[in-house]
Amino acid sequence: MSKIKVLLLTLALMTTTSAFAYYNFIGDVPLPGGTQASPQLQQDTMFSAFSYGLRIATKNCFTIAITNTEVSKPKVGNKWEEIWTLSVCERVGRLPIEFTQNADGTGSFALDYMNIKWKTVGQ
Repeated sequence: MSKIKVLLLTLALMTTTSAFAYYNFIGDVPLPGGTQASPQLQQDTMFSAFSYGLRIATKNCFTIAITNTEVSKPKVGNKWEEIWTLSVCERVGRLPIEFTQNADGTGSFALDYMNIKWKTVGQ
């Protein structure tokens, strides 16, 4: 690997690490609410949900949390849909997620960023 690629990779990792260290992510597993995802699948999904939350966080805000989970379409086979409530600063959003779970607790997920509905707390 060339020195330039190594330098760029190092800078990217440092930037990502410092951005995540700056915020307080509240998302202990198991998550609150009625999620049907296994603990491993919850952890895998949380990273993407928190990463999305960083996009709308304000510079004076330090807390991002998943405050509720609910099943929106019941499980058929190993697939189902949920809505996770994401609290970012003074905003709350309902993030639709489609899950597929394997027998060993792993699986895949698809976050529907286009249909998240945000509201400002207190309004």
